[in-house]
Amino acid sequence: MSRRGLVDEAVSSILERIADGTFSVAEPLPPEADLALLLDVSRPTMREAVRTLSDRGILNVVHGRGTFVAERSEWRDLPTLIDLMARELPEEELGLQLTQVRRMIEVGACGLAATNRTEEDLAAMRVALERYDVASAADDVEGTVRFDIAFHDAILVASGNPFLATIMQPLAEALYTSRRITSSRREVRDRAQSHHRRILAQLERGDSVGAKEAMRAHMSQTRDDFETRKPR
Repeated sequence: MSRRGLVDEAVSSILERIADGTFSVAEPLPPEADLALLLDVSRPTMREAVRTLSDRGILNVVHGRGTFVAERSEWRDLPTLIDLMARELPEEELGLQLTQVRRMIEVGACGLAATNRTEEDLAAMRVALERYDVASAADDVEGTVRFDIAFHDAILVASGNPFLATIMQPLAEALYTSRRITSSRREVRDRAQSHHRRILAQLERGDSVGAKEAMRAHMSQTRDDFETRKPR
């Protein structure tokens, strides 16, 4: 395995121990030699893994005291936070958390898109929904998810605000996974597509308020789909 691969494995092992409570904010991580032995890597690899997590704000190296897990409010790397939460939470609960983030961002983006969208933007949305229908009819879950994402990404582009797509990018992998969970059911795909069509209609009209309401309703539907999957 390459050096980078060994470091990535060590990083993953440390995150796993943070998730299960072995490493906590209250107590320092084991000394260098013990930590390298625990992770089953060389000391240089262990140091690089610690440095990687320190750069992301996950670990706090305090000279003379040791290495501590930082408070989560201090973490600076969103993909790492998502990775950890995926280890801690059931898939449905993580999906609900992500849907809350989507609601806050995508409702506003949809309002902007109604004002700023071009014919090219609308054409991209129509193509995405047409391909969504084809994939769903073939029970192609992966394809359905791909075109679902393409539709929502086209709205972010149509908003005219370049920051929005960049803000959403670190969530891409987790959002793909969460969509795949709900899209495995045909009735959920059909329900989502009906919301997509209503969103598109409002965007075609240039109705900012209507577009935001349509996206808000879609996010509520997505939340409800995750809620129905939660263990009782």
